Amino acid sequence: MMTIEYLKKLQATPKIGIWKIRGVSENEIKKVEKKFNIQFPLAYSEFLFLAGESCGALPIMDTADLETISSDWHYEIMQEEIRETGLHHTLTRPFWLFAESNGCEQFYFFYLDEGNNPTVYLADYSITDDNKKDIKSLKVNFSTFIEKKIDTAFKRLKEES
Repeated sequence: MMTIEYLKKLQATPKIGIWKIRGVSENEIKKVEKKFNIQFPLAYSEFLFLAGESCGALPIMDTADLETISSDWHYEIMQEEIRETGLHHTLTRPFWLFAESNGCEQFYFFYLDEGNNPTVYLADYSITDDNKKDIKSLKVNFSTFIEKKIDTAFKRLKEES
């Protein structure tokens, strides 16, 4: 059983409204790390363990489940999107896309060399050239990013009821 160090708020929130989070096993996480020859930051491993199969009502783009994000076809779509929009010139450090929308048109990622609770970045269309993408730091680490998403989900739930 994984000890949760960074995502205690997520661990304490297995359900938002009727939507439950569902995690993946530590073994599944290790398989993906081995497949890509990387090591996930601890905060992200905790996220996968708690919500890697389904992140329930958390507003984290369209796709954040480990099975899809780590699939060969998804990796190819991401690589193509990065090449076509010039991001391959900017993304020169090892990174991991952890959530995306519309076939990687927009995505959240972190660099794999920033420790156990890395800063979250967003790749999105440039405001000056819609054929290009820009990267911006959200200036929060991964655990804070997830905590803010939990707060947003509860706020939305309250507004809808």
